[in-house]
Amino acid sequence: MVIIAATIISFVYYFLPSNRNNMRGQDAPTVNYGSVYGEPITQEQLTEAMREGRIFFRVNYGEWPDSADKKKDLIRFAQQRLLLNAELAEYHITPTPAAGARFIKQLLGIKPTDNVPTDKIVETLTKLAQEGGVSLDDFDRFARHQAGQDYLIALVGMSGKLITPEEAAVFYRREHEPIQTELVSFPATNFYAMTTPTEKDIEDFYTKRQADYRVPDRIQVNFVAFYASNYLARAEKELGTNLDEHVNEDYLQASPAAFKDESGAQLSPEAAKAKIKKQIILYTELTEARKDANSFVADLAQGHDDQHPYTPGDLAALAKTRNLPVKTTEPFDAKASPKELNVPVKNLRVLFSLRDDDPEDKDRSMLYDTAPLIGEDAVYVAGLQKRIPSAIQPLATVHDKVVADYRQSKAVELAKDAGAKFEHALSDGLAQGKTFETMAAAQFIRPKTLSPFSLTSTSIPEVPDKAEFQQLQDIAGRMQPGQCSPFVPTASGGFLLYVKARQPADNADVQRDLPAFLARMRAQLQVAAFNAWFNKQAQLHLVVPPDLSISGG
Repeated sequence: MVIIAATIISFVYYFLPSNRNNMRGQDAPTVNYGSVYGEPITQEQLTEAMREGRIFFRVNYGEWPDSADKKKDLIRFAQQRLLLNAELAEYHITPTPAAGARFIKQLLGIKPTDNVPTDKIVETLTKLAQEGGVSLDDFDRFARHQAGQDYLIALVGMSGKLITPEEAAVFYRREHEPIQTELVSFPATNFYAMTTPTEKDIEDFYTKRQADYRVPDRIQVNFVAFYASNYLARAEKELGTNLDEHVNEDYLQASPAAFKDESGAQLSPEAAKAKIKKQIILYTELTEARKDANSFVADLAQGHDDQHPYTPGDLAALAKTRNLPVKTTEPFDAKASPKELNVPVKNLRVLFSLRDDDPEDKDRSMLYDTAPLIGEDAVYVAGLQKRIPSAIQPLATVHDKVVADYRQSKAVELAKDAGAKFEHALSDGLAQGKTFETMAAAQFIRPKTLSPFSLTSTSIPEVPDKAEFQQLQDIAGRMQPGQCSPFVPTASGGFLLYVKARQPADNADVQRDLPAFLARMRAQLQVAAFNAWFNKQAQLHLVVPPDLSISGG
């Protein structure tokens, strides 16, 4: 295995002092790809670094960087990776094969103590390499460079380790001290009854917001479905008698923590294997269904050319010969999947290219999708029924919605006005030495006492919405006891947050958690010091040409 057995010796050599004089030879670039330490970057070097970048994006973001908007990010990563390679050479850091192997196991979610056969690791990497258009050599190079970066972080980020336990304890206490707060909310629902509009109000509101009541372009399609459940017998025959063996292999290759139920709890080995088995059978059923769907598409194409164009009835005619029902979707737009097709919205975009009015389409082949659509539990062959152009709906059609929108808009407006008035009155009262409780009572406001929370809390019962709670955390973290936030407008009204008190962190918790907290803090500071140093090195030694584009990679 190229990584575990270390049979590949290739490593960082582009910017070793002994090689710098050779960089202007036959490998010299004919296109300006930038330079590192004054030496030009060749296309070969950039391409190899971009392959490492592909692996980096797959590992960190769960997808390969194949979209056009990821191209610049990929090139930027490659240029920075080449600078990193040069710095590794300058500091004489040569990661060992064992370091690369450890990183690969970490990358695949394998614990250091897990005894996973080498051939299983090779098999997993080979599948990933084929999927992403990279090679095992690229994985080897990527793993060693990442391991080398860890060494470099430890070296140049050494100042991050200088923080003392006493200093870390201050940060720990700050992050873990419970904060007692009072929340004053101004929800729009409290003002809804005050928003009865006249017909003139409705007409004026509609006229100014007609674009909000535009129906987008929609289509209807006819389709034939090949349901996976109809292919169970064929799937079982295809899988044969070694299905359980495949299930066990897949389970061993993955981390047990990867298999969870709907609540997020880890599944037992038996439940995880049952889940894997179900997925394998469904995948095989869909594969068999796709074979019949492909055959159907091929037969649909027979006999059509410019002199014998497709017609809207071809799908139904062929389906009738095979005793397959033809169904028609309700009109749907590009942002919503029709209930009749169990297909992700992004996979339905191809249907919006179907049309019957293109003068260049002599054989009218654009009436039908040229490939089956793969759904969650079926494979579909679809053709255009009709296109429905975008249009603004008349007021009479959307009258009830306009009334509801008007009332909601006015209620939010009134809620924000009330919140701003309370903020002004509270500010004046606090400046005069009055208490928050006194001012709230004077304004007939009843604050809600929230459960104490710290900057490390993840939720409280009174605020189940995670984003809303994080907003409250951020506001409370910047205030001292006795302070009230300004009025914070929201889509549904707004609120103010009053910090009543901050309680000291529990000493027992501090003593118990401080060692691990100190280690994490030192690691974070090391990375921060490395990033600052690396950014400075990039300014000094990395030259990046504007608007760089590269083919291949």
